[in-house]
Amino acid sequence: MAAGTIVETSWRLVRRHTVPVPFHGRTDRDGPLTLGQLNILRWMTAGDEPIYATIGCAVDLPEKAGVTDVAKSVAVLLARHEGLRTVFDLDDPPRQHVLGSGVLPLDVYTVAAEPAVPVDPAALATELGARLRADASYHPGRLPLHIAVAVRGRTVGACVAGFSHLVVDEWGMQVVRAELAEMIRDPAARRIGGIRHQPLDQAAVESTPEMRRRAAAALNRWAKLLPRLPQCHYPAPRTGAAGGSVAVEMSSPAAAAALRVVAARTRVSRSSVVLAAVCAVLARRTGNRSLVFPTLSGNRFERSLTGYVGTLVQSSLTVVDVDGAPFDTLARRAWAAVVEAGRHGVYDIDRRVELTRQVERRRGVRLDFEPLFNSTVIEPGTIAHDVGPGPCGPTTVHARTMPPTPTLIRFDLYEVDGAMRLRLWTGDTGRLPAHEAESLLRAVERLLVVAARGDVDAEGMERAIGLEPIRRGAGWLRVDSQWVELAEVRRLLETVFGEGRARLFAKDGSLLAYVIAGESARSPEEARARCLAAVEPGSPATVPQRFIMCHDDQDEPMARSADADG
Repeated sequence: MAAGTIVETSWRLVRRHTVPVPFHGRTDRDGPLTLGQLNILRWMTAGDEPIYATIGCAVDLPEKAGVTDVAKSVAVLLARHEGLRTVFDLDDPPRQHVLGSGVLPLDVYTVAAEPAVPVDPAALATELGARLRADASYHPGRLPLHIAVAVRGRTVGACVAGFSHLVVDEWGMQVVRAELAEMIRDPAARRIGGIRHQPLDQAAVESTPEMRRRAAAALNRWAKLLPRLPQCHYPAPRTGAAGGSVAVEMSSPAAAAALRVVAARTRVSRSSVVLAAVCAVLARRTGNRSLVFPTLSGNRFERSLTGYVGTLVQSSLTVVDVDGAPFDTLARRAWAAVVEAGRHGVYDIDRRVELTRQVERRRGVRLDFEPLFNSTVIEPGTIAHDVGPGPCGPTTVHARTMPPTPTLIRFDLYEVDGAMRLRLWTGDTGRLPAHEAESLLRAVERLLVVAARGDVDAEGMERAIGLEPIRRGAGWLRVDSQWVELAEVRRLLETVFGEGRARLFAKDGSLLAYVIAGESARSPEEARARCLAAVEPGSPATVPQRFIMCHDDQDEPMARSADADG
């Protein structure tokens, strides 16, 4: 379901009425939130996200679906999946309550247009989705599902669904979307079916000793990897003014054809092959041969969770060593890294946040856990052996401005069938401009196309990527397993303490700051705390490891020329 403003067309939508959809489940139930739900709840409350309508989709329809078909299908859907008929009490501790019965309002809109005016179904679904988001009134005590249809004559031309992220993640939403489409198309499919794994069942599983041990092991892995996680994943010199957020998306049929070949040869998923190519390109540009970065773990490895309608996704740390490996080996490493990250993808978010804060204070960084690479592609468990060339066409690239984000670089993989749709989103076009984002995407495409001809060694990968390493110069220093730009650290000190009140010195891979004591800070501990509060995620500026307080600017370290800094 697309969000945004309502598009101007030769037709318009008129809200007509609501159809009450009664539903009946097996029983009322009550219990705690799952670890996945707690993770989403923290994300929502920390980022001022709305509790509902944070995720949505359009539902595929047959040619002659009616409102009654949709209503009956929705009633069965609610009976099947407890999460869709759950209301929440978000006090401390939060609880969820499954309704045994109730009524869901189905919003019905009429398409107002002259009979001869054609109406594009995709445009209709886009506008209907925008109306659903704008018109819906959300509250934790209300049902977390909203459905709207657009009707022309007696036929439903579009159907969209909006969900609270507390009750579905991307995979769960796709389960709902597929089941709803099947039931609208086929009345015989409108059966509740057998007992399913539900969110309260998942909460019970997570309370068992085995799952508690797994959650503890996941936190141990976080503790091991957080000291290696860089604050800035694309340490490039600034080429323009700070700010500006843009997403550049590439659609490549050639890359999709190449993915089929490489995935069949290496016996790994196509999304893992794309991740391998992304890692190779980033390693070439940044010089970091061992990449540690956040991803999202779907956490659906157990068979009982395949069709689970709930939210399981959590952040996880992925480690991919490029280290001169040929491409096929890198693809297998990427697949193994994703599996390993997924094995440690379920944990207590509050304990992880506290662990992160401890590491951030110790290292002097602010870490961003938006995924560096995220795939919404749902692939079958088996790998196709049909690796013929398939249909092909020209590569297209387009850019659009986006809402501000602190994330400097993020790759999103949306599609691998027919065309590979890969998007790069940056929150700072002054450090990663749109033309450079496009160059990274095209480098991924070139590498995949070359890899389809056969395995590629390290030198061959460099030639295929076709990009030179980032040139940083003497103003950069390797500190604490990451690249730090000294000019940005000086800017941080000036922002916190004022012009001329701090001096930065770099020695033996560490940073030392001399600061004039005053109202801004009177002790090294206070100075460090002030800088930690001001440092920005994604920035190549970190907080100096040591602070020394001076009484005035005549103290010998403060009196040195700024030319001596660094």
